[in-house]
Amino acid sequence: MVPSHSRTRGRRLMRASRTPALAAACALALTGCQGAAMSGDDAPDKGGPVRIGVIVPLTGPTSQVGTALRNGLELAVKEVNSHQGVHGRPVEYVVVDDAGDPANSTQLARRLVRQDKVTMLFGTITGDTAEAVGRVADEAHVPFGTAILGDTEHCFAYQWGFGESTRQMLTPTVPGLIEKYGTDVALVGSDYNYPHFYAGVARELVKKAGGTVVAEEYSPLGQTDWQPVIGRLKSAKPDTVLSMVVGADAVTFSKQAQQFGLLTPKLGFEGAPLDADFQPALGPLVAGRTHTVRWSDRLDDPESRGFVKDYRAAHDWKAPVPEVAGNAYFGVEFFLAAAAKAGSNDPEAVNRAIGRLSFDSPLGKGTRFHAANHVLQADMQQVTIGGDGAYNVTRNHPMVADTTPKKGCS
Repeated sequence: MVPSHSRTRGRRLMRASRTPALAAACALALTGCQGAAMSGDDAPDKGGPVRIGVIVPLTGPTSQVGTALRNGLELAVKEVNSHQGVHGRPVEYVVVDDAGDPANSTQLARRLVRQDKVTMLFGTITGDTAEAVGRVADEAHVPFGTAILGDTEHCFAYQWGFGESTRQMLTPTVPGLIEKYGTDVALVGSDYNYPHFYAGVARELVKKAGGTVVAEEYSPLGQTDWQPVIGRLKSAKPDTVLSMVVGADAVTFSKQAQQFGLLTPKLGFEGAPLDADFQPALGPLVAGRTHTVRWSDRLDDPESRGFVKDYRAAHDWKAPVPEVAGNAYFGVEFFLAAAAKAGSNDPEAVNRAIGRLSFDSPLGKGTRFHAANHVLQADMQQVTIGGDGAYNVTRNHPMVADTTPKKGCS
């Protein structure tokens, strides 16, 4: 990765810590750990380490994805610290488990700001937990980065997403699916805010491409019996299913969709279940399909290959490296480059630097956030999933823009 600004690094060593402390966070909630703007007592030590508060589900239905995000972040911190940190200041991180529950996410974010005095927050998997932390970040004026794909209707002044936005994901994808499979499209998702937002963008792009949405279904997280939903989808006779069923449910839904005759080779199929996180569980069911992603572990880039090598070695990992791990790795490097540019541990100064930074990485040359929506303007990759599980890059979509304005960015 080649930062497009100068980065000076000193000589101190990394000191990293983990605190899977949901119980501790609940205790703090009882002692009045409530938000509002950060006071002087909450501010990070100006000359101390750059501290990152990491909020991820390490338990619950999305724990697999949360663990991958944490793993990518840890390697990014290790890499930056191996080059003498940020202006000589080491980078530390504190990991907490929100179990995918927004109430936990809120309490843990407040604790990380007030007790651990972090300079930045990073993590979350589902849209509702991201929104919970986004609100705390705005209250406390602390930057917050996410790595999962997708965005939401609302923008937060201190929140920045490194995963692809919904429009960046669907704009290069929908016209090709309609041309290859037909015009009738069904939408299915987990029942929380993001899949509904995804469906709204999908409806718009399907219509623009000359298609029709013929069915739309949602189920709560943790659903085990998808047969009724699959029956209703089948009765609509779609040519393509766009799925935003997430977490472990993505595997359950996809297997049952095949079992009950919905998911056949003649059906177009795109969405979260095709993510690399789920390939080990779905194998032949997704082989041969194309998928649009921000990052793949088969990206032909020396820095990306180095990260993949380190990830496999650190975790004895044989399967495709999850996209969220790559987004977290390069996203944290972006955040820390902004901290170096700010020259301070002051969260507000770092937040301003994030908004102004242009950064070269395997995610694209000159990646940057758009001021109107805080969406990272970056490349997209079309991958074809091989029978061996490889996510081979078969087409590059350079710098796919999403400039759609949102309320709340400033």
